[in-house]
Amino acid sequence: MIVDLNGSISLGDTPLPQAWIGGLSDRYAVVGFDASYASIDLELTPLGAWSVLGLPLGELEGRTLTLDEAFGVSASRLVDELHDWDVRFDAVERFLLARADAGPRPTPAVAWALSRLWQTGGGERVESLAAQLGCSRRYLHTRFREQVGLAPKTVARLIRFVAVRRRVERAPARWADIAYECGYADQSHLNRDFRQLAGTTPGDFVTRLLPGYGGVMGDGVSFVQD
Repeated sequence: MIVDLNGSISLGDTPLPQAWIGGLSDRYAVVGFDASYASIDLELTPLGAWSVLGLPLGELEGRTLTLDEAFGVSASRLVDELHDWDVRFDAVERFLLARADAGPRPTPAVAWALSRLWQTGGGERVESLAAQLGCSRRYLHTRFREQVGLAPKTVARLIRFVAVRRRVERAPARWADIAYECGYADQSHLNRDFRQLAGTTPGDFVTRLLPGYGGVMGDGVSFVQD
């Protein structure tokens, strides 16, 4: 959820609204902004967003809504308050808490399954989650799409990608070893996810994340397969 304070931001060549909220996606996006750009940028948890928005998050996948579309007339008042430094933090806290209190509560099965996916680094299989919950895969898929915004299998994939990033930041190593530790079938699957989720190769990603490593991992040999 972003509210511009100065300048503007764009998605590709398309300018984004001055105040908007975006859904989850399993594809990368290229954004651009003015040199003087400043904004309030709030990152909501998926289940928090479900309570705050009160609409099926699957409808927001890969999309953005203006805050007026998402929240109605109360959004304009919030945007005005966010431009006042003295009240902005109290205003946004009050707004989000009120929305969350009045909004829907996550289904316990979804909350447990999402927590379990984080605990296992995205390694728990969907059929295992459903079996432990005593529900069908279809039920879990439907509730995830509604309350998280993506299917559980897609969420697991994103969590594995997060695990790779954290693993690289903690202790760079051979890509093949990192792929194995983070639950990928092999290194080629990890390379594929980097291209689809980050829009780049693993080596280039690490060059930007850890400039001193130059994109080469572990023993000095690049393990990126183009």
